[in-house]
Amino acid sequence: MSEKKPVTRLLYYEDAYIKQFQTKIAQIVQVDSRQGLVLEKTAFYPTGGGQSADNGTLKGENWEAQVIDTQWHDGEPIHILGDVEGKVKEEDNVLGEIDWDRRWALMRNHTAAHLISPAIRQAVGVQLEIVGSAINVDKARLDLGHEGSLRELFSKIEEIANGVVAEDRPLLIRTMPRAEAERQAERFHESLKTLPPNIDNVRVVEIKDWHACACGGTHLKSTSETGSIKILGRAAKGRGVERIEFAAKNP
Repeated sequence: MSEKKPVTRLLYYEDAYIKQFQTKIAQIVQVDSRQGLVLEKTAFYPTGGGQSADNGTLKGENWEAQVIDTQWHDGEPIHILGDVEGKVKEEDNVLGEIDWDRRWALMRNHTAAHLISPAIRQAVGVQLEIVGSAINVDKARLDLGHEGSLRELFSKIEEIANGVVAEDRPLLIRTMPRAEAERQAERFHESLKTLPPNIDNVRVVEIKDWHACACGGTHLKSTSETGSIKILGRAAKGRGVERIEFAAKNP
């Protein structure tokens, strides 16, 4: 995603707990064989930063459609429609509703990723580099620069991460100038080196006094909402890369 500000107002950054919203269609576009909508505002999160997209429904006065995907195209979030009942027109008033069960699972797993990455580093005793990640509904993964298996440390990693869950720490989310964001990330052994140099303002997600990094995803208000974190397994993903899969579970 570029630094260009989208026409669409991104409600999920104002409040990640918004489930329903009203708006207007700004533009109808074609994405492959599907109809896509640019809206004046949206609570649908597009695929990005390793996090999967939101699904849900959009309803006009005389039509209704499932949102089967949400994607960035030319700096705008596009709502990809499934089968449409009725005819969609530009400037139609729209009621949008995200699939909340899906979003809630994604938020819990994404927050779990921010909890487990420093827990792994603490358990290993080295500031391992995260070289990849993915946040899905049923699980999440981190790819770390590490030689050898971390399996023997699973229980220790879970204990550290779930200890922070139990502390009910708040998540502090702010957008700040890049220089300030760099200082904030460095406090928690993170960096902004993967961000394009043209991005001057950075959204930083901090689990209070535990971890902070640049992140564009949706998150919980507090660590206790994660439930508990369970490591599902590991795999070697090439030389010097260890993949850890995990999920936020109900307590």
